[in-house]
Amino acid sequence: MKKILFIIPYIPYPLNSGGNQAFFNMVDYIRHKMSVSILLYPVTDSQKKSVERLKEIWENVTFYIFTKEDGMNSLKVKHLFYYRWLDKIKGSIIRKMKRQFTFSENGIIDWVRKKSTLHTSVFSSFDAGYINYVTHISQFGFDIIQVEFYELISLGYILPQNVQTIFLHHELRYIHNENEIALFKKVTGEDFMSLQVAKDFERCALQRFKHVIVLTDVDYRILKDFVGNGDHIYVSPAVVQEAKSAEVTSLPVATNRLTFWGSGNHCPNLDAVAWFCNEIAPCLRNAGVSFKFQVIGTWNCSLMQELRTVCPEMELIGYVDDLHAFVSGSIALVPIRIGSGMRMKILDAVFAKVPFVTTAKGVEGLDFRNEEECLIADTASGFAAEIVRLMNDSGLQTKLIEQAGYRLQQLYKPQEMLDRRLQIYNQIL
Repeated sequence: MKKILFIIPYIPYPLNSGGNQAFFNMVDYIRHKMSVSILLYPVTDSQKKSVERLKEIWENVTFYIFTKEDGMNSLKVKHLFYYRWLDKIKGSIIRKMKRQFTFSENGIIDWVRKKSTLHTSVFSSFDAGYINYVTHISQFGFDIIQVEFYELISLGYILPQNVQTIFLHHELRYIHNENEIALFKKVTGEDFMSLQVAKDFERCALQRFKHVIVLTDVDYRILKDFVGNGDHIYVSPAVVQEAKSAEVTSLPVATNRLTFWGSGNHCPNLDAVAWFCNEIAPCLRNAGVSFKFQVIGTWNCSLMQELRTVCPEMELIGYVDDLHAFVSGSIALVPIRIGSGMRMKILDAVFAKVPFVTTAKGVEGLDFRNEEECLIADTASGFAAEIVRLMNDSGLQTKLIEQAGYRLQQLYKPQEMLDRRLQIYNQIL
């Protein structure tokens, strides 16, 4: 069997994010077709436990685990324990310095700027031990080495030239940055410079890989123009876990439940929830609508306390074991204004048989149409109006649910998407 090594910056378990779902589902298929290895860097005890759980699930997958201790022990320093202490103090000081920034304009906190990836999108150094570890493992005779997520894009500079290297671009960073900067309350010359430098870095780093995979046709067209050549760019959609139809029953929206799911650590999700609470929710109240806004996932950001004050209808649910069952009978909201790639939450909504209201950005790259499979609005008042309309029209709810399910079956067959990825691997070998 051909050998493939996956290198990712996150621990892809539990399946509490779109990225984790996409990676898990693909590897769960590929591991029966190729000899699969995964290189991970768990830091916390929780992450280490998740890795052990993955090892139990994927008995035929080889895991290469780098730890912070490995990196420290490989360093040639005069006094290792003193160095470790200084490193810990350095991290603490950096965190305290970051807390001194106010990110406010006229007394209003610019949360998009505060959580922005703009100024962290150019090269930042890795742990030296980690780079040495990746360099060492990548020499183990793999046929393909696939790196995923922007945080690791610069690894293309150290991968061996005699291997087929792939970068899986879940989200085009420069598009993400352009979306963010458009939402800043004030744009500075430094912001604009950072945007342009980051674009140049992204373009050069991508060219260090022999192949690039994107998730949608939209990203393919954008990236082809961005790098100037589409010969080695492939489209391979992410795969969300399909619920068995017998397990999910479409329920009418009877309690005005509005749901949103995703990780609060992801800026587009944070902006979506903040936009709803600050601008969309007041429109709903002005229309005389009572509602409950349930946010599912891990949300530890300090912004949430402020948002719960301005939007008391919001409930933080946390992680749920069965997302499809939990959101049944609700209206799913996708008020996303930042990013590219695939919003797995939309596919989840369709599988869960719930109607959804989205922005054009939220549904970008997915072939769901306004008034046919979903409702689309890009202003706060328009978004609120579509929510109210959907709440009051059970016939429209049923129509959108049924037509979205039918279109998903026609366009996004999970097995075909899995097979397409394998075809790409076979093609480049």
